[in-house]
Amino acid sequence: MPELRTERLRLIPLSSEHAVPYTAFMPEEDARRETAASDAHWAAHRFGPWAVLEDETFAGFAEVHYAGTGIDGIAPDEVEVGWVIDESRQNRGLATEAMAAAIADGWTRARTDHLVAYIRPWNTASIRVAEKLGFRVRGPGHARSGDPVGIYVLDAP
Repeated sequence: MPELRTERLRLIPLSSEHAVPYTAFMPEEDARRETAASDAHWAAHRFGPWAVLEDETFAGFAEVHYAGTGIDGIAPDEVEVGWVIDESRQNRGLATEAMAAAIADGWTRARTDHLVAYIRPWNTASIRVAEKLGFRVRGPGHARSGDPVGIYVLDAP
């Protein structure tokens, strides 16, 4: 099983085993669906979302996966990244730290020349993370929910 380590974090493939702690971020049914989808993505593509562990406790997730359909402004075959850190652990740089590791690994595993992210305009913390990671605004878009989002892009080094 692949594993990434940073100074404070350990990242392992997000799997169905993480469904229960994942419910801190969404309803149980959605958590089970999302973690099963992560299992399938890893099996099919040999890359995918990561579980972020701090002191071996589930602290959030670092997504790296094909975007799929339904995001206006992002093609289904583009590699999308995203991040969520438990509210009690925010404002300590964990999202940036986790995503820096996931992105560095993603260039090799996903074999892509760019990554994309979509961020709601009111999510200023995620916009700051994207900027720290080197993303630039590509343009406007819409999430699957219909919410307006900014589409961000990061070119491979």
